[in-house]
Amino acid sequence: VRAGLPDVKFSVPEIVDLREGATSLTGFAEFSAMPFTMLGAERPVQVQAGIVSANYFDVMGLSPVIGRAFGPDDDGPAAEPVMMLTYRYWQGQLGGEPGVLGRVVRMNGRSVTIVGVLEPAPPFPGETDVFVNIVTSPHHLDATMVHGRSHRMTDVFARIAPGRSLAGARQEVEAIASRMYRDHPGHYDPAAGYEVTFTPLRDALVSKARLTLYLLMAAAGLVLLTTCANAANLVLTRTIRRERELAVRWAMGADRARLRRILLAETGVLAAVGAALGLALAYLGLDLLVGFAGRFTTRASEIQMDVGVLVFTILVASASAVAFAFMPGLRSQELAGAALTRSGSRTTGSRRRLQRGLIVAQVAASVTVLTAAGLLGHTLMTLNAVDPGVDLEDTLTLEAPAAQEQSASEVVALQEEMSRRIAALPGVREVGVGLSVPLRSNQVKLEIKAEGRPQEPGVPVPVAGYRTATPRFFAAAGIELLAGRGFADTDVADGAPVAILNQALAERIFGTDDPIGQRVAWSGEVLQAIGMTDEWRTVVGVVGNTRDDGPDMPAPLVMYQPLAQNDLGYFPGAFVIRADGAPALAPRVQQILTEMAPEQPILRVATLEEIRQENIAPERLNTFLVGILGALALVIAAIGLAGMLSFFVSERTAEIGIRMSLGADPRRVVAMVLRDGALLLGVGIVLGLLGSLGVARMLEGLLFGVSPGDPATLAVVVLVIAAVGTAAAAVPALRAARIDPLVAIQEA
Repeated sequence: VRAGLPDVKFSVPEIVDLREGATSLTGFAEFSAMPFTMLGAERPVQVQAGIVSANYFDVMGLSPVIGRAFGPDDDGPAAEPVMMLTYRYWQGQLGGEPGVLGRVVRMNGRSVTIVGVLEPAPPFPGETDVFVNIVTSPHHLDATMVHGRSHRMTDVFARIAPGRSLAGARQEVEAIASRMYRDHPGHYDPAAGYEVTFTPLRDALVSKARLTLYLLMAAAGLVLLTTCANAANLVLTRTIRRERELAVRWAMGADRARLRRILLAETGVLAAVGAALGLALAYLGLDLLVGFAGRFTTRASEIQMDVGVLVFTILVASASAVAFAFMPGLRSQELAGAALTRSGSRTTGSRRRLQRGLIVAQVAASVTVLTAAGLLGHTLMTLNAVDPGVDLEDTLTLEAPAAQEQSASEVVALQEEMSRRIAALPGVREVGVGLSVPLRSNQVKLEIKAEGRPQEPGVPVPVAGYRTATPRFFAAAGIELLAGRGFADTDVADGAPVAILNQALAERIFGTDDPIGQRVAWSGEVLQAIGMTDEWRTVVGVVGNTRDDGPDMPAPLVMYQPLAQNDLGYFPGAFVIRADGAPALAPRVQQILTEMAPEQPILRVATLEEIRQENIAPERLNTFLVGILGALALVIAAIGLAGMLSFFVSERTAEIGIRMSLGADPRRVVAMVLRDGALLLGVGIVLGLLGSLGVARMLEGLLFGVSPGDPATLAVVVLVIAAVGTAAAAVPALRAARIDPLVAIQEA
């Protein structure tokens, strides 16, 4: 159950209203996510914790592999703080150590006992390392969290009550939501369009990946089609060459069923060997695929060869063997004729058409898969060309979250001293510190207002990302100052409240008016819950936009405050360092931070270029996988084309020998074979382009800055197919030109 606006979840009072008013839903499990610094291991680490109600695991149908799950005694303010590890974190970070049960760790100043390890499960609704009960988070026990209707940070999961339907539950909850809007109008801006949405868990788990999975299955299916067509052509060619043998068997009394069994045994061996080799190659390449995919997703470890893969491979191989055995036309009339024939081509018109059709199918499938790969590759190039709003060269970033026990002034002083020591390292040009690293999505988003500009009716209140920055932060990140000034050393905690807007926010609030000197402030009831004020801040500068939500998303609205004026109470310690040879500087920087604050974890050390590549990792993975499948299909089709033309040349050896003995130029023989190949290529390309139109429409949701019918991509695909196909056809064509006429006629 979700609130229908982007990034909007539920508050505790809203969950209470739903739980008390809905009879068609049961369970109502709660989930919210927060980062915690965990002490108790060799060094401090930051973990992403799922803060859940005790019934969460029952509602989600999850069980522990060791230890226990949360129970009723783990709910409520009097409960003891407890933790469950995710299976991924237990295996990846703790080596699957069974002795973790009962271990006590410190999380943001509280002692928490590990009571269990959860079974393997998809990371949903977000990446989570551990689960803790609600009492573990002091923030969740705060009065503003418990009673603040606008403090929305919780996802809700529920089960349909026995005998009830999803449609009935939706209708009931919509009625409850209408009462909430009516009874608390100040918390629901009509212009925002609040609504409650229902999503089946299965759909929610695969919604983002469904299109990609369909694409990969379609591409793999086309490669399978290409392979089967090639194998079918091979079987058909072999059957034609053995036609006299089969005809003799027929003449000696073997019936059609016996001949079919002979072919089935042979094709069965072919399919079995192929399947075994395929499984062996898949097993050998599994680590390579997992390692490559691991750069893009934390779920790469879930890629494995299991019983399902084995069964599917056996079924496909068996079906292929049967299809190959029954594909050639073994009509008794043909066999009898073949037994009496001692010369001439043995390929009937129907079989020749079948062979050509199989080649055309291979070419068409290759065109379709390569078109998909080309469109994804073009999208990747477009995403790489999007201006990120920062200078990617020689910029190192890392995060060192401050301990919760420290005061704001202590943290600011510590981070400023860290910056000075880092700046003293050789080659360092700029050092800045902020709330979050550029190009990483910002989770803190608040409503914002401008002085003297009342909110227009029917227009949603602007929501901007909250950021902090030291005076050198923008220079270190390469974020351009467009107007006014940057932060100064005089912008201290007790100084005049100031702010810098990014260009998108300045245009959203002030349009074409000059924002410098105007005053803005955060707004909304949620400020009370997170301890922030709604004091007016003077806009002193405007900076360029950064693509923090990804290059395919609009630039987010962002307001920066001086680090010294950070009233959020949370200091992630996002360092941005511009230096010569920045990546090599990471160990020195980490050493300084560890010496100055050994209790602080050091997280996500990366250059801005690496972060940019992380943001387009799904597109890179899609392009890589589909590109590999496309290249494989092209190679198979090229081999099939060369093999079929070679067979046709061998069938026409006598004809070619006679032509050459009568004075035919070898170049004409080459042209004749190439013409046959070009005809098949042309028909296959046309059919493949028609098929790619349907695939391109399916791809539309994965494309950015590229139309499904992009002419440049289609032109490149056609040229590649034509070049490879021509090269494949040239092999038998040149062989035909070297035929000795005398030998050919004698053999005939």
